[in-house]
Amino acid sequence: MTQRLSEFPAVLVQVLGPTGVGKSRLALLLAQKFNAEVISADSMQVYRDFDIGTDKLPLSGRKGIPHHLIDVVGDCSQFNAARFLETAFAAAEAIRKRGKLPLVCGGTALYLRTMIRGLFPQSPSRVVNRRQLQKLAAQQGLDLLWRRLQAVDPEYGAGVNPRDGVRIMRALEIYYNHGAPPSQVFKQSRTPFQSYRFLRIGLTMERSLLYARIDARVERMLERGLLDEVCRLRRRYPPECPPFQALGYREIASYLDGECDWEETVERIKRHSRQLAKRQLTWFRREKDIHWFSLDQEEQVFDLLWTRLEELTHG
Repeated sequence: MTQRLSEFPAVLVQVLGPTGVGKSRLALLLAQKFNAEVISADSMQVYRDFDIGTDKLPLSGRKGIPHHLIDVVGDCSQFNAARFLETAFAAAEAIRKRGKLPLVCGGTALYLRTMIRGLFPQSPSRVVNRRQLQKLAAQQGLDLLWRRLQAVDPEYGAGVNPRDGVRIMRALEIYYNHGAPPSQVFKQSRTPFQSYRFLRIGLTMERSLLYARIDARVERMLERGLLDEVCRLRRRYPPECPPFQALGYREIASYLDGECDWEETVERIKRHSRQLAKRQLTWFRREKDIHWFSLDQEEQVFDLLWTRLEELTHG
Protein backbone atom coordinates (compact mmCIF):
# COMPACT_ATOMS: atom_id res chain seq x y z
CA MET A 1 0.00 0.00 0.00
CA THR A 2 2.09 2.88 -1.31
CA GLN A 3 -0.65 5.52 -1.44
CA ARG A 4 -1.59 7.62 1.56
CA LEU A 5 -4.49 6.19 3.56
CA SER A 6 -6.26 9.55 3.32
CA GLU A 7 -6.77 8.82 -0.38
CA PHE A 8 -8.81 5.68 0.40
CA PRO A 9 -12.21 5.20 2.09
CA ALA A 10 -11.98 5.87 5.82
CA VAL A 11 -10.86 2.81 7.80
CA LEU A 12 -10.49 2.50 11.57
CA VAL A 13 -9.04 -0.39 13.58
CA GLN A 14 -10.21 -1.17 17.11
CA VAL A 15 -8.05 -3.23 19.49
CA LEU A 16 -10.21 -4.31 22.40
CA GLY A 17 -10.55 -6.86 25.18
CA PRO A 18 -10.73 -7.23 28.95
CA THR A 19 -8.51 -5.35 31.37
CA GLY A 20 -5.00 -6.77 31.72
CA VAL A 21 -5.05 -8.86 28.53
CA GLY A 22 -2.28 -6.94 26.73
CA LYS A 23 -4.12 -4.53 24.42
CA SER A 24 -1.59 -1.68 24.67
CA ARG A 25 1.33 -3.89 23.64
CA LEU A 26 -0.52 -5.21 20.58
CA ALA A 27 -1.66 -1.71 19.64
CA LEU A 28 1.96 -0.50 19.67
CA LEU A 29 3.06 -3.38 17.45
CA LEU A 30 0.26 -2.69 14.99
CA ALA A 31 0.91 1.06 15.03
CA GLN A 32 4.56 0.50 14.16
CA LYS A 33 3.81 -2.02 11.41
CA PHE A 34 0.88 -0.22 9.81
CA ASN A 35 1.88 3.45 10.25
CA ALA A 36 -0.90 4.17 12.74
CA GLU A 37 -1.58 6.54 15.62
CA VAL A 38 -3.38 5.37 18.75
CA ILE A 39 -6.64 6.77 20.11
CA SER A 40 -7.32 5.66 23.67
CA ALA A 41 -10.81 4.34 24.47
CA ASP A 42 -10.42 4.34 28.24
CA SER A 43 -12.89 6.38 30.28
CA MET A 44 -10.37 7.07 33.07
CA GLN A 45 -7.10 7.62 31.20
CA VAL A 46 -8.53 10.92 29.94
CA TYR A 47 -7.93 12.42 33.42
CA ARG A 48 -4.61 14.12 34.04
CA ASP A 49 -2.54 13.12 37.11
CA PHE A 50 -4.39 9.82 37.61
CA ASP A 51 -1.60 7.72 36.16
CA ILE A 52 -0.70 4.56 38.07
CA GLY A 53 -4.23 3.46 38.93
CA THR A 54 -5.38 3.85 35.31
CA ASP A 55 -2.25 2.04 34.09
CA LYS A 56 -1.36 4.70 31.55
CA LEU A 57 1.45 3.83 29.19
CA PRO A 58 4.24 6.34 30.02
CA LEU A 59 5.68 8.47 27.23
CA SER A 60 8.88 6.44 27.36
CA GLY A 61 6.89 3.29 26.62
CA ARG A 62 4.99 4.61 23.60
CA LYS A 63 7.96 4.15 21.23
CA GLY A 64 7.35 7.47 19.52
CA ILE A 65 3.80 6.53 18.50
CA PRO A 66 1.38 9.44 19.07
CA HIS A 67 -1.38 8.60 21.57
CA HIS A 68 -4.59 10.64 21.69
CA LEU A 69 -7.30 11.13 24.36
CA ILE A 70 -4.91 10.58 27.25
CA ASP A 71 -4.54 13.36 29.86
CA VAL A 72 -7.07 15.58 28.07
CA VAL A 73 -9.16 16.47 31.16
CA GLY A 74 -7.43 18.59 33.77
CA ASP A 75 -10.37 19.07 36.15
CA CYS A 76 -13.20 17.00 37.60
CA SER A 77 -15.66 17.48 34.76
CA GLN A 78 -17.58 14.45 33.56
CA PHE A 79 -16.17 12.79 30.45
CA ASN A 80 -18.93 10.77 28.84
CA ALA A 81 -19.61 8.86 25.65
CA ALA A 82 -20.76 12.00 23.82
CA ARG A 83 -17.49 13.81 24.56
CA PHE A 84 -15.53 10.73 23.60
CA LEU A 85 -17.35 10.44 20.28
CA GLU A 86 -16.67 14.08 19.42
CA THR A 87 -12.99 14.11 20.40
CA ALA A 88 -12.23 10.67 18.97
CA PHE A 89 -13.72 11.64 15.62
CA ALA A 90 -11.65 14.83 15.50
CA ALA A 91 -8.53 12.81 16.31
CA ALA A 92 -9.31 10.16 13.67
CA GLU A 93 -9.89 12.78 10.98
CA ALA A 94 -6.61 14.52 11.81
CA ILE A 95 -4.75 11.20 11.74
CA ARG A 96 -6.16 10.38 8.30
CA LYS A 97 -5.14 13.81 6.98
CA ARG A 98 -1.58 12.94 8.01
CA GLY A 99 -1.86 9.83 5.85
CA LYS A 100 -1.91 7.46 8.81
CA LEU A 101 -4.26 4.81 10.14
CA PRO A 102 -6.47 5.59 13.18
CA LEU A 103 -6.12 2.75 15.70
CA VAL A 104 -8.40 2.79 18.74
CA CYS A 105 -7.28 0.83 21.79
CA GLY A 106 -9.19 0.35 25.03
CA GLY A 107 -11.62 -1.58 27.13
CA THR A 108 -14.46 0.91 27.65
CA ALA A 109 -16.99 -1.08 25.67
CA LEU A 110 -19.61 1.67 25.48
CA TYR A 111 -17.14 4.05 23.82
CA LEU A 112 -16.15 1.44 21.25
CA ARG A 113 -19.76 0.61 20.45
CA THR A 114 -20.91 4.23 20.11
CA MET A 115 -18.27 4.82 17.43
CA ILE A 116 -20.16 2.32 15.27
CA ARG A 117 -23.76 2.68 16.44
CA GLY A 118 -23.75 6.28 17.60
CA LEU A 119 -25.72 7.98 20.36
CA PHE A 120 -29.35 8.98 20.34
CA PRO A 121 -30.28 12.67 20.86
CA GLN A 122 -30.33 13.83 24.47
CA SER A 123 -33.68 14.65 26.04
CA PRO A 124 -34.26 18.40 26.61
CA SER A 125 -35.81 17.67 30.02
CA ARG A 126 -35.26 15.32 32.95
CA VAL A 127 -38.60 13.97 34.15
CA VAL A 128 -37.08 10.96 35.92
CA ASN A 129 -33.51 10.32 37.04
CA ARG A 130 -31.60 7.18 37.96
CA ARG A 131 -31.67 7.88 41.68
CA GLN A 132 -35.49 8.00 41.71
CA LEU A 133 -35.68 4.65 39.95
CA GLN A 134 -33.13 3.12 42.32
CA LYS A 135 -35.20 4.30 45.27
CA LEU A 136 -38.36 2.83 43.75
CA ALA A 137 -36.58 -0.50 43.13
CA ALA A 138 -35.36 -0.58 46.73
CA GLN A 139 -38.85 0.11 48.08
CA GLN A 140 -40.98 -2.02 45.77
CA GLY A 141 -38.57 -4.42 44.11
CA LEU A 142 -36.74 -4.55 40.80
CA ASP A 143 -39.43 -6.86 39.40
CA LEU A 144 -41.89 -3.95 39.43
CA LEU A 145 -39.60 -1.92 37.16
CA TRP A 146 -38.97 -4.90 34.89
CA ARG A 147 -42.73 -5.45 34.45
CA ARG A 148 -43.18 -1.76 33.74
CA LEU A 149 -40.52 -1.98 31.04
CA GLN A 150 -42.30 -4.96 29.47
CA ALA A 151 -45.49 -2.89 29.38
CA VAL A 152 -44.03 0.24 27.77
CA ASP A 153 -41.58 -1.47 25.38
CA PRO A 154 -42.10 -5.22 24.93
CA GLU A 155 -39.73 -5.22 21.93
CA TYR A 156 -36.75 -3.99 23.96
CA GLY A 157 -37.86 -5.61 27.21
CA ALA A 158 -37.84 -9.08 25.63
CA GLY A 159 -34.05 -8.99 25.63
CA VAL A 160 -33.56 -7.67 29.17
CA ASN A 161 -32.95 -10.03 32.08
CA PRO A 162 -35.30 -9.39 35.05
CA ARG A 163 -32.22 -9.11 37.30
CA ASP A 164 -30.35 -6.62 35.08
CA GLY A 165 -31.10 -3.49 37.09
CA VAL A 166 -28.76 -1.25 35.10
CA ARG A 167 -30.41 -1.94 31.75
CA ILE A 168 -33.93 -1.86 33.19
CA MET A 169 -33.45 1.53 34.85
CA ARG A 170 -31.60 2.99 31.87
CA ALA A 171 -34.43 1.91 29.55
CA LEU A 172 -37.07 3.46 31.83
CA GLU A 173 -35.04 6.67 32.07
CA ILE A 174 -35.08 6.87 28.28
CA TYR A 175 -38.81 6.16 28.13
CA TYR A 176 -39.87 8.77 30.68
CA ASN A 177 -37.44 11.47 29.54
CA HIS A 178 -37.90 11.02 25.79
CA GLY A 179 -41.59 10.14 25.81
CA ALA A 180 -40.96 7.17 23.52
CA PRO A 181 -39.98 3.50 23.93
CA PRO A 182 -36.21 2.85 23.99
CA SER A 183 -36.48 0.64 20.89
CA GLN A 184 -37.71 3.70 18.96
CA VAL A 185 -35.24 6.14 20.51
CA PHE A 186 -32.26 3.90 19.68
CA LYS A 187 -33.22 4.02 16.00
CA GLN A 188 -32.48 7.76 16.08
CA SER A 189 -28.82 7.14 16.97
CA ARG A 190 -26.21 8.93 14.87
CA THR A 191 -22.43 8.65 14.70
CA PRO A 192 -19.88 10.94 12.99
CA PHE A 193 -18.04 7.73 11.98
CA GLN A 194 -20.89 6.76 9.66
CA SER A 195 -18.62 6.76 6.58
CA TYR A 196 -15.88 4.72 8.30
CA ARG A 197 -15.26 1.03 7.84
CA PHE A 198 -14.33 -0.75 11.07
CA LEU A 199 -11.98 -3.64 11.67
CA ARG A 200 -12.28 -4.96 15.23
CA ILE A 201 -9.50 -7.03 16.82
CA GLY A 202 -10.26 -8.68 20.15
CA LEU A 203 -7.67 -10.11 22.56
CA THR A 204 -8.58 -12.94 24.86
CA MET A 205 -7.01 -15.77 26.85
CA GLU A 206 -7.92 -18.63 29.13
CA ARG A 207 -9.72 -17.25 32.19
CA SER A 208 -7.27 -18.49 34.85
CA LEU A 209 -4.29 -17.03 32.96
CA LEU A 210 -6.07 -13.70 32.57
CA TYR A 211 -6.87 -13.55 36.28
CA ALA A 212 -3.23 -14.33 37.13
CA ARG A 213 -2.10 -11.48 34.85
CA ILE A 214 -4.58 -9.14 36.51
CA ASP A 215 -3.34 -10.03 40.01
CA ALA A 216 0.27 -9.49 38.91
CA ARG A 217 -0.60 -6.14 37.38
CA VAL A 218 -2.24 -4.99 40.62
CA GLU A 219 0.96 -5.91 42.48
CA ARG A 220 3.02 -3.90 39.98
CA MET A 221 0.78 -0.86 40.41
CA LEU A 222 1.21 -1.03 44.18
CA GLU A 223 4.98 -1.37 43.81
CA ARG A 224 5.01 1.68 41.53
CA GLY A 225 3.39 3.76 44.28
CA LEU A 226 -0.38 3.65 43.84
CA LEU A 227 -0.93 4.33 47.54
CA ASP A 228 1.22 7.48 47.42
CA GLU A 229 -0.52 8.59 44.23
CA VAL A 230 -3.95 8.33 45.85
CA CYS A 231 -2.75 10.25 48.94
CA ARG A 232 -1.37 13.01 46.73
CA LEU A 233 -4.47 13.21 44.54
CA ARG A 234 -6.81 13.38 47.55
CA ARG A 235 -5.01 16.51 48.67
CA ARG A 236 -5.47 18.08 45.24
CA TYR A 237 -8.91 16.96 44.04
CA PRO A 238 -12.34 16.64 45.77
CA PRO A 239 -13.66 13.14 46.53
CA GLU A 240 -16.45 13.47 43.94
CA CYS A 241 -13.88 13.71 41.13
CA PRO A 242 -14.91 10.94 38.67
CA PRO A 243 -11.61 9.00 38.52
CA PHE A 244 -11.75 8.42 42.28
CA GLN A 245 -14.51 5.93 41.42
CA ALA A 246 -12.12 3.94 39.23
CA LEU A 247 -10.66 0.60 40.25
CA GLY A 248 -7.81 0.94 42.69
CA TYR A 249 -8.60 4.49 43.68
CA ARG A 250 -11.87 3.77 45.43
CA GLU A 251 -10.50 0.75 47.32
CA ILE A 252 -7.45 2.64 48.54
CA ALA A 253 -9.65 5.59 49.52
CA SER A 254 -11.64 3.17 51.70
CA TYR A 255 -8.38 2.00 53.27
CA LEU A 256 -7.28 5.58 53.99
CA ASP A 257 -10.68 6.25 55.54
CA GLY A 258 -10.16 3.32 57.92
CA GLU A 259 -12.85 1.10 56.43
CA CYS A 260 -10.58 -1.93 55.85
CA ASP A 261 -7.01 -3.10 56.44
CA TRP A 262 -4.28 -3.22 53.79
CA GLU A 263 -4.49 -6.94 53.09
CA GLU A 264 -8.23 -6.70 52.44
CA THR A 265 -7.68 -3.61 50.28
CA VAL A 266 -5.26 -5.42 47.99
CA GLU A 267 -7.61 -8.39 47.71
CA ARG A 268 -10.53 -6.09 46.89
CA ILE A 269 -8.61 -4.42 44.06
CA LYS A 270 -7.72 -7.81 42.58
CA ARG A 271 -11.22 -9.21 42.99
CA HIS A 272 -12.92 -6.15 41.53
CA SER A 273 -10.47 -6.12 38.62
CA ARG A 274 -11.26 -9.75 37.84
CA GLN A 275 -14.97 -8.99 38.02
CA LEU A 276 -14.50 -6.08 35.60
CA ALA A 277 -12.70 -8.36 33.16
CA LYS A 278 -15.56 -10.85 33.32
CA ARG A 279 -18.14 -8.12 32.62
CA GLN A 280 -16.08 -6.80 29.71
CA LEU A 281 -15.80 -10.25 28.16
CA THR A 282 -19.54 -10.77 28.54
CA TRP A 283 -20.22 -7.47 26.77
CA PHE A 284 -17.72 -8.07 23.96
CA ARG A 285 -18.91 -11.62 23.34
CA ARG A 286 -22.28 -10.17 22.35
CA GLU A 287 -20.59 -8.23 19.55
CA LYS A 288 -20.54 -10.45 16.46
CA ASP A 289 -18.10 -8.42 14.32
CA ILE A 290 -14.98 -8.93 16.47
CA HIS A 291 -12.07 -11.09 15.25
CA TRP A 292 -10.67 -12.85 18.34
CA PHE A 293 -7.01 -13.74 18.89
CA SER A 294 -4.73 -14.78 21.73
CA LEU A 295 -1.46 -13.01 22.61
CA ASP A 296 0.66 -15.57 20.77
CA GLN A 297 -1.16 -14.99 17.47
CA GLU A 298 0.49 -11.72 16.46
CA GLU A 299 1.37 -12.95 12.97
CA GLN A 300 -2.24 -14.00 12.38
CA VAL A 301 -3.37 -10.52 13.43
CA PHE A 302 -0.87 -8.96 11.02
CA ASP A 303 -2.06 -11.18 8.18
CA LEU A 304 -5.71 -10.39 8.86
CA LEU A 305 -5.00 -6.67 8.96
CA TRP A 306 -3.07 -6.68 5.68
CA THR A 307 -5.82 -8.65 3.97
CA ARG A 308 -8.74 -6.67 5.39
CA LEU A 309 -7.11 -3.28 4.81
CA GLU A 310 -6.60 -4.21 1.17
CA GLU A 311 -10.24 -5.27 0.91
CA LEU A 312 -11.61 -2.24 2.75
CA THR A 313 -9.54 0.32 0.86
CA HIS A 314 -9.86 -1.24 -2.58
CA GLY A 315 -13.08 -3.26 -2.31
